[in-house]
Amino acid sequence: MTELPASATPPLDSSHQPNGERPRAPLVGVIAGVVTFVGFAAWAGVRIQAATHDKAAVAAQRNEDAKRANAAAHATASVSTVSPVPASWDPVVEIDGTIAAGQHAEIGFKTNGRISKVLVKVGDAVKAGQLLATLDASEAAAQLRAAEAQERAAQAQLTLANDTDRRTQTMVQSGAVAEGAGVQSAQQRALAAAQLDASHAQVSLSEVTLANQRLVAPFAGSITRAPDGAGGIASPAVSLFELDDLSHLKLKGTLGERDAALVDAGDAVSIDTERGAVAGTITAVLGTVDPATRRVRVEASIDNQGSRLRAGTFVRATVKGKSGLSVLKLPREALRPGSQDEVFVVENETLASRHLAFSIAPDGTLLVRHGLAATDNVVLGPRSDAEPGDRVTVAPATAPAPAAAPAASH
Repeated sequence: MTELPASATPPLDSSHQPNGERPRAPLVGVIAGVVTFVGFAAWAGVRIQAATHDKAAVAAQRNEDAKRANAAAHATASVSTVSPVPASWDPVVEIDGTIAAGQHAEIGFKTNGRISKVLVKVGDAVKAGQLLATLDASEAAAQLRAAEAQERAAQAQLTLANDTDRRTQTMVQSGAVAEGAGVQSAQQRALAAAQLDASHAQVSLSEVTLANQRLVAPFAGSITRAPDGAGGIASPAVSLFELDDLSHLKLKGTLGERDAALVDAGDAVSIDTERGAVAGTITAVLGTVDPATRRVRVEASIDNQGSRLRAGTFVRATVKGKSGLSVLKLPREALRPGSQDEVFVVENETLASRHLAFSIAPDGTLLVRHGLAATDNVVLGPRSDAEPGDRVTVAPATAPAPAAAPAASH
């Protein structure tokens, strides 16, 4: 084998030699690392000191804000007040409701059959008792004729039984025949009479069946639904016509529970339309309050001879209530913001809450019926965050509220 020359042998790494020494890191790198660490530590210290200072400043500001808020909460607010003005008011109450037909009926035949004639159409005005439609009555007419024939036969049987009984009773009295024969003839006469009564009933039933082949209007009104034509099958479970009496309508509406005391049955009601005012009369004011809406149902009868209203229309009616009702007038600014019926009064330099029943005049003045005394000092423009028990000082009193015209009820 050829040997390599000695000059080609690679030198040995002194680190792998048993007694070799490792190389030392440069002194410049160590110094640079130390300087970097010291700089970073100094920067972090400055940042921590700044953050601690900012945190202390925020905490101090919060404490200052809390002190100010606490001082504001316990500060005595200055309020302006007004005294209610007693007045007499003729109330006008508004009723929201829907117009319904005075009478409404869904009409159908009382028996099964095929429709032979339809004599009216939608929109027709009909009179009470007017014929609307008929069924094929051939079968019913035949049944009536058969019943009438049975009635005549029963009548003939009774005539013969009466004559036989008369003759038999005469013979029994003379002793020509036994008494048992007389009893038998009397029973035969009674049987014939019962059969005649049964035939009378059958005739009456057949007459009713025949009459049920005709459908008539139960009252005068307008047809609002009708079949398109003849040929259909009628049954007692299906209504074919709808009839509405629109000459007199019903107003079905509601009132606020506090306004219900202002309206009684018999009061006049008025509804404004494009064709003029329509008059009516309150017929019912229910004595119960709907638990969901806190409103009271009312009904009124409306004269619609001029056809100025349509059934199903939503309307707003007005009712003139009891005249000369005593009220207290207040500016609208007395209401607490966000509330519909709350005001504040000043009692012993503190606020007290009052919930009112009132109406609103056309100029916005509140006409208070309940919940306030004439001697109360009512706060004008109360704050929305005011609470009963808050301490207040009263500024110079505001002039009394001006007189107001009659108003719609609230």
